[in-house]
Amino acid sequence: MSAPPTTIAGIVSIVLLFADGLVFGLATKKGINSAILVVVGLVLAGAIGLSIPFISLADVWSHIVNIFLSQVSHIGAVFYAFPIFWIIGFGIGLWKG
Repeated sequence: MSAPPTTIAGIVSIVLLFADGLVFGLATKKGINSAILVVVGLVLAGAIGLSIPFISLADVWSHIVNIFLSQVSHIGAVFYAFPIFWIIGFGIGLWKG
């Protein structure tokens, strides 16, 4: 387990991350219908031969990993506690939304 944040910036970051998870949970619950329609639209576009050029799953994944590593190097050890608070906020957003 990581150490609790000792600065105001660390505490504010954790509170903002919790709020971000909460809002994202609310948006996820409200946006499930839209996500289904987007998938249907992409499948139909693929069926007629349209696609998004120059984007692959490997490129997206490597970009996400690079962002994660960059944030770890800037924020430090408290970064590892962030997903816990985000997941808690996300769960409450889904539950209460």
